[in-house]
Amino acid sequence: MKQDNSFPASETRRAKGVSRIPVSRAARASQRDLDRAAHDRSADIAAIARAEGWLTPLVPIERVALRPWQQTVFWGLRLYIGVMLIIMGWGFLHVAGG
Repeated sequence: MKQDNSFPASETRRAKGVSRIPVSRAARASQRDLDRAAHDRSADIAAIARAEGWLTPLVPIERVALRPWQQTVFWGLRLYIGVMLIIMGWGFLHVAGG
């Protein structure tokens, strides 16, 4: 059974005025209406920042002293990355050359 879902090009769903999903009035508002309704003044933003505690200074962060074994591990990782970069560079140059 073949079903024909086509409709004439002159007859669209919008032309009928039928919407499958109900749209509220606020969703149909123009950008001008939205700009008039939204009053984000600097005083309002400052009040929100004060209320949320965004203006309080952050706690200072200090460096943590690493233990000797941790320093050894990090230096080992740096050495490993350096060797891998050298190997990758040699590989790219070797393949590119021939």
